[in-house]
Amino acid sequence: MFDLLFNLTDWLRSTFLLDFSFWITETPLSLFMVENFWNVPLAQVFHILAISAAFGATLMLSLRVLGKAGTHQTLVASADRYIRWTWWGLLVIVLSGVLMITAEPIRNMVNAVFWIKMILLLVVVALSLGFQKKVRAAGLVGGIEARASGGLKTSALLIVVLWALIMLCGRWIAYVPV
Repeated sequence: MFDLLFNLTDWLRSTFLLDFSFWITETPLSLFMVENFWNVPLAQVFHILAISAAFGATLMLSLRVLGKAGTHQTLVASADRYIRWTWWGLLVIVLSGVLMITAEPIRNMVNAVFWIKMILLLVVVALSLGFQKKVRAAGLVGGIEARASGGLKTSALLIVVLWALIMLCGRWIAYVPV
């Protein structure tokens, strides 16, 4: 596994991403991020809080789908309550992530774990769109007694696992040599 990550990182260094990373370091936003002591820690705090909000909302909706929490509410009520937290959280994740990338573009752009995280994030966004649509549909059909199908329950578990992997990769980025 580690040889694969090393080889992937080595390959990333040979792509346009390295030159692109050097270009980013000269942009006004990058200079602003690195020249002001509190910018990176503040971006990290917002990033972590947004991950907490998005993952927490996703976890609560998934637990409702699995029948483990919030069963006194309809699926639609649970979806209405949590979906907006997921997407607003994701927006802050992206914005704070862009700030952190501009602060340390080389560490991120030529890092295999960073790109694994980005791919997982795209997958979880795509799955979440379909999952949330199916949760609403199941809730509209079944009311308070609505039971999620096996496929919907599997999707709920998969999305939670993918979020956990995204968070793992997020922490791992800092420890991968580039």
